[in-house]
Amino acid sequence: MDGITAFGMEVLGSMALSTVVLAKLQGRLQRVGAEVCGRQAGAEFWVSYTQLMMFIAPLMLIAFFSRAGNPALAGTVEQLKSSLLLLMAGQFAGLVLMGRAVWKSIPRNGASLLAGPAPDKGAAS
Repeated sequence: MDGITAFGMEVLGSMALSTVVLAKLQGRLQRVGAEVCGRQAGAEFWVSYTQLMMFIAPLMLIAFFSRAGNPALAGTVEQLKSSLLLLMAGQFAGLVLMGRAVWKSIPRNGASLLAGPAPDKGAAS
């Protein structure tokens, strides 16, 4: 496999994987963003920022560390293993950064942003 094809496949694979991850997290990102920000405009900004970073972080890793076209990776299997490692490391880095940002926004008084609304205490009476 030539270097340009391998690099192109890494970029396309990264974008496809980022799209799948964001599709899975989209609803949760909206809810957490709305709860943390308290305003729709703020939530929209941070959700958009997160979506961009989930594409940019993996692509940056590929741009810096891709070994596409490296003569030491003469075999297709070695190239695919290297590419897969890079794709997964990029997604992991993006998710870690996103998780860290959400974790830091959770109030420390024991309330959970992800637990949903508090039960109505008057309804049980």
